Amino acid sequence: MGKKNKEKARTTNPPATAEEAEAVTAAGLLPDDLILEILSRLPARSVHRFKCVSPSWRDLIADPANRKKLPQTIAGFLYDTYNSEDFPFNDFNFASVSTGAAPTVDPSLPFLPEYEYIAHLDTCNGLLLCLAYMVPSSSADEDAEPESHYIVCNPATERWVDLPAHPDVPLDSQIFTRLAFDPQVSSHFHVLRFNRTDHEDYITGVDIYSSQTGAWNRREIKLVEKFNLYFGITSVFCHGMLHLLGWLHAMSANKDNLLIALDMEGKVWKTIRVPSDGMRFGTIGLSQGCLHYAATKKEGDTSLDTKISEVWCMKDYESKKWVLKHTVSNDELCSIAGVEYRVEAFHPDCDTIFLDSCDADTIVSYDMQRQKLHQTFHLKENKAWKTHWLVQMGVSVIDNHRRVLPPRIC
Repeated sequence: MGKKNKEKARTTNPPATAEEAEAVTAAGLLPDDLILEILSRLPARSVHRFKCVSPSWRDLIADPANRKKLPQTIAGFLYDTYNSEDFPFNDFNFASVSTGAAPTVDPSLPFLPEYEYIAHLDTCNGLLLCLAYMVPSSSADEDAEPESHYIVCNPATERWVDLPAHPDVPLDSQIFTRLAFDPQVSSHFHVLRFNRTDHEDYITGVDIYSSQTGAWNRREIKLVEKFNLYFGITSVFCHGMLHLLGWLHAMSANKDNLLIALDMEGKVWKTIRVPSDGMRFGTIGLSQGCLHYAATKKEGDTSLDTKISEVWCMKDYESKKWVLKHTVSNDELCSIAGVEYRVEAFHPDCDTIFLDSCDADTIVSYDMQRQKLHQTFHLKENKAWKTHWLVQMGVSVIDNHRRVLPPRIC
């Protein structure tokens, strides 16, 4: 975080009681080395609870240089499977990739009220964005179109909040909604809803909801270029901006990828070029505090269908320069695993990527440093194309900010 963000973060959660103030004072008497030594012997869930002891403890635990010394807890993937009996609705499943004590996530979200259907839209640092459908209570027509509204919930703590009615959009609009949340910067989250119409084949606007104000605001796009977004592709929230993978409208037949970034007020917009050279099936992620990009392309100009996957990282965000981190041939992966894979997600704290199988219902972890496939995670049959990477680290932090997600906001 920059200096300004650090100062803002330090004033987010002042001590509310005399007991809390006394605990903050006592915590300040311990040297950092001793604090790290103690925290390294505790379960990951406890470590993340201790982020709320004081601003200095929070910064100490969140410091990337200290992450390898402390236990971390990740959760796994939320993914869809096709339900032929209830088409077009899908079933939701959870695949745990944690070797620690991460709590099991029930993808049915039983703590929510009964709805006709709940769609999983996005996750960000432990929070889950859903779209809930229900039959209008005032309608007696069984064929009436269901109403919908957004819900943001914490699957680990079973706390959730209804979002107020979102702004109306034209009936022919295609909606693309994403969640932005970073507990190390603020206890508040944002929901961003992009839309485009059938007669305008590019993004025409964005509606931004802030949990701090409790209201939606419609913002104009502050870019001269017109652009499109890849629907269903993961977004990344870092440096106070949401990053989404897309391409410039009518740029070329190849649709070279780029990142669209915007701040949470919709005032600052950026485009960031990503490595192209014929790359396809791109994905982005955040690992070890750096923005990462991975894509697959054909190798050379030959007619052979040999493909390679490349992983790039942006070590210096201000420079916007990508550094090639790793290259692996899909033929090499196929010889080891027997099926073809593409990069699905990045481990938040180490040089491990998760690969989604194209021809089988499996996800595998791949250690880029040792160039070895590690654990294979078997998914249920009929996996749909969309998966959500659920990081448990943010979940434990939210558990200590209960005012962010009260039991219910009517």
